[in-house]
Amino acid sequence: MLRSRIVNFNGSPAVEVEGRIIPPMAFTAHAHTRDVEYLRSLGESGIEVFFLICDPEWLYKGAFDMLLEDAKVLIEAVPNAKIFLRLGVHPSVQWLCEHPSEMMRYNDGSTIPVRVVTESYENGYYPAMYALYSQAWREEATKHILGFLRDLNETPYADHVIGVFLAGGNTSEWYPSNPLTIYKGGYMGFDHAGKAPSDLYGDFSPAFRKAFSIFLYDRYGSQEAMRKAWNDPDANIDDPHIPNMEERSFITVDDALARFPSTGGNGMSEYHVGSFLNTDKYQCVADFYRAFHVGAADSIIHFAKAIKEYDKDLLVGAFYGYFGCLDYFNMCMCAGALKMLDCGYVDMTACPNMYLDRQPGGYSAQRVMQDSFRLRNRIFFSEDDTRTFREGNRAGAMEYMEQYTVEDSIACMKRDFGRDICQDISAWWFDQYFKGRYRDEQLYALIKRQQEIAHEFYAGDRTKHNDAAFFYDEESVHLVAFPTLFQMIELNRNEEIPRTGIPVDFYYHNDIARDDLPEYKLYVFVNCFSLTAAERQAIKDKVRRKGKTALFIYGQGFIDPDAQKKLSADNISDLTGIRIREIDSPSMGKFKIDPEGELATDCDPGTVYGQLDRIVKDGCAMYLYSQTTVVCPLFVSDDPEAKTLATLCAEKLPAVSIKQDDSGFNTVFTAAKWLSADVFRAIGRIAGCHVYEDDGDYVFANERYITIHAWSTGRKTIRLKRPSSPFEVYEKRFYADNVTEFTVDMVRGETLMFRI
Repeated sequence: MLRSRIVNFNGSPAVEVEGRIIPPMAFTAHAHTRDVEYLRSLGESGIEVFFLICDPEWLYKGAFDMLLEDAKVLIEAVPNAKIFLRLGVHPSVQWLCEHPSEMMRYNDGSTIPVRVVTESYENGYYPAMYALYSQAWREEATKHILGFLRDLNETPYADHVIGVFLAGGNTSEWYPSNPLTIYKGGYMGFDHAGKAPSDLYGDFSPAFRKAFSIFLYDRYGSQEAMRKAWNDPDANIDDPHIPNMEERSFITVDDALARFPSTGGNGMSEYHVGSFLNTDKYQCVADFYRAFHVGAADSIIHFAKAIKEYDKDLLVGAFYGYFGCLDYFNMCMCAGALKMLDCGYVDMTACPNMYLDRQPGGYSAQRVMQDSFRLRNRIFFSEDDTRTFREGNRAGAMEYMEQYTVEDSIACMKRDFGRDICQDISAWWFDQYFKGRYRDEQLYALIKRQQEIAHEFYAGDRTKHNDAAFFYDEESVHLVAFPTLFQMIELNRNEEIPRTGIPVDFYYHNDIARDDLPEYKLYVFVNCFSLTAAERQAIKDKVRRKGKTALFIYGQGFIDPDAQKKLSADNISDLTGIRIREIDSPSMGKFKIDPEGELATDCDPGTVYGQLDRIVKDGCAMYLYSQTTVVCPLFVSDDPEAKTLATLCAEKLPAVSIKQDDSGFNTVFTAAKWLSADVFRAIGRIAGCHVYEDDGDYVFANERYITIHAWSTGRKTIRLKRPSSPFEVYEKRFYADNVTEFTVDMVRGETLMFRI
């Protein structure tokens, strides 16, 4: 197999195969694609890395021969192709029937028959979902994975293989087919016709109890320490408590409050403080969800370690790290990414783009904190399953993603590729359409030009120098209501951040303590609700310096997991440097800006902010949750030294506050959860960030390229950091000569990409 690794190349991680750098894009086709003409055209367009979907014989007879036939067809069509195995690790049905303790199990002792769907195995009917944290499954699957690789190594196709991409769980994305929590009358799982006869909640399987216990020993070290953290003298670390439905009630509290905040109660109960899990009493619930997520990550690490020990020169990755397009509590591919990145065996992870607003004039954001990968010399791959006009209305390509013409498809493929290059992430085009999603002469020509651009980009300096960084927390995912997570993390990232005109980097907050974290002018904290004393100090040490601005959105730091009283507004005050008051009642968080204040540079004093102000289009007929934002508890500045930049409409209290210390450090606190692009941009200006464009279009930029995708029709003014001659890479023409700003006329949905 080919010697493959991740190296730092021109300032950023890159895939190196036998000493040669291979830039994006790669390609993944639906299982067993044997369209020689299609593959040859892609190869002639510059695609070199192909992901082949495959399974061991353990799963079904003939699986290995199918891979060999696929590889034969690919190599005949593209002789220089590099193969990344997208390898299923699912158990056989027979094995699972023989190991009932490794199945997900509910509170009444029941299991639910499920269908596990992958690109290669659509008949995966199991008596129940296999536990993605099962040690027995890991050990058995490892034997079959290594046997598969040994057999493959004896074939001529081994000389084309560069890595193994581990595919587990439903749709190969490491989540169970049926939910962890099921409400009476609700959805019971993929391809399941029945409705839940009663409230069902898991996981009570021996496999999970064992994984949960291992997690608790790793976290606390002893039963005594766990009992103290759980505030439960009877807790048993060897047989840990599985939270019941009431203890999980914090997950949905926002939904009730958002309907009628003035009449829906104050949002307080024994189990939650507004949107927050009451960790003073129910830390066990947070640990339960954390164990559920980390258990799946541990399985990926287990397989990756075995593969690396078999062949250290193989790249290894998996789908994981989804901070978006998921149910944060019923799926387990979110909050174990840092452990995976730091384990030493996983080279890359991947996610599809978010399935919201993918149409021309919209945008599909990433789901991971990709710049944390960069610090570790790891790679994030975006699965760009960009729909095209060729599909008609398959999977919503027409009705939901508005792919009516080849021009629509070209604009979106330019947008997605431009984002990949400007944010410097790797990616592959993913084709799930049996007739060929990209099988079109104009799309081949586009892909060929994009491959040329990618090689050109990789040949020069790839060091990033963005002015702003956004920070996210894995552990806090388990502590707040679902709508809060959806609105603050994925909706804001998809709908607002890319429309500020300020390119930003994305990190897990843990990286703020690293010496190699780049310097920024603006540090934004998004969902860092739970922070230890050491984590708070690391943030303060990094941001409380001359020339820096920190933006704390809503209740950052509200929870101190090590304190006697874990939930306190004093924790927010300590973190932000602004004295904060807690009001235990719901608010809509709507506010207006001070027309004389600093936010007036970008914000309309007549506009009510604090809520999403437009319809978000469902991207794939998959989901679209409530977009009404409720704030509970309400946290407001009570600091006479802080200046009020915006005021809550109903409560007449500070909505956006700013305080500057003697060193010249600015700290900004917002009572609202939802901030629009205009508000972000105005705060960015306060921080001194460079604003490329301020009309609300989607702008991606690095030191050498700018991509703009038009959100609206009109004349756009693009401002450069330094004098340059912008060259549009598809038209191959200069738009200006040695300028610091230039204008372009664009129609909504159009994409332009400039080399600067």
